[in-house]
Amino acid sequence: MTRLKISVIVILVLMSASVFSGVWVDKKCSSLMELSRYAEELFQNGDYEKAAEITAQLQGKWEHFRAGASVFVRNNKLTELDRLFARIHHLTENESEELPSELSELYHLLELLKNSETPRITSVF
Repeated sequence: MTRLKISVIVILVLMSASVFSGVWVDKKCSSLMELSRYAEELFQNGDYEKAAEITAQLQGKWEHFRAGASVFVRNNKLTELDRLFARIHHLTENESEELPSELSELYHLLELLKNSETPRITSVF
């Protein structure tokens, strides 16, 4: 009976950790996606200074998220996002025309990460 109780507790802990990580990744990715859209909008409207502030904020939020996400998410899902986040602030400061496409790619990769970490019936079985 003791083994059964321990097994049930372990399963409940694993399920709780899975639900927590899915909700946490979803929330953080949504926040990063909103900021990336806002930075793209500012850049396209010609407000380069404010766009640079937002991309710096975006990069800081990513680094904070990345530290925790590396525990829950496979590293290969985060490396491409690392590359993009490393570039966007520099591109904004230089008012590069590549920034909107980079921010669009960033948005879609964040959406992909968010969707891949959200538990669904199709992804569990």
